[in-house]
Amino acid sequence: MAEEMEVHPAFDRRMEHDATILLLRVVHDKIEAMDEKLTAHITDETLTLAAEIAHLMNKSFPQGDPEGHRAYHEASIKRAEANAEFWSKMRDEIMTKGILGLLALAAVWIWAGFLRGPK
Repeated sequence: MAEEMEVHPAFDRRMEHDATILLLRVVHDKIEAMDEKLTAHITDETLTLAAEIAHLMNKSFPQGDPEGHRAYHEASIKRAEANAEFWSKMRDEIMTKGILGLLALAAVWIWAGFLRGPK
C-alpha cells in the first residue's frame, strides 16, 4: 500500500488561494475583453445608425431638407383644398344658374303658349 503523503494545511490553503486568484484573473481578463468588444460594437452600431439616418434623410428629402419637403406638402395641400373649393363653388353656381335658367325657359315657353292662345 502506498502511503498518502500528508500536505501541510498552510500549503494546501496557499494552493487554493493561488488557484482562486488565477481563476479571478482569467474571469477578469475575459470580462475586460468582452467589455472592449461591447464598446466597439456600440460605437460601430451608433456610427452605422447615424450613417443610415443621414442616407435616408438625403434620399427622402430634396437636398436633405425636411423643412422644404414639409413646406412643399403644405403648399400642395393648400392647392388641393383651393381646387376642391373652386369646383364645389362651380358646381353650386352651375346648379343654381341652371335651375334659374330652366325656370326662365319654362316661363318663356308658358308665355309663348299663352300668347298663341288655346288650340
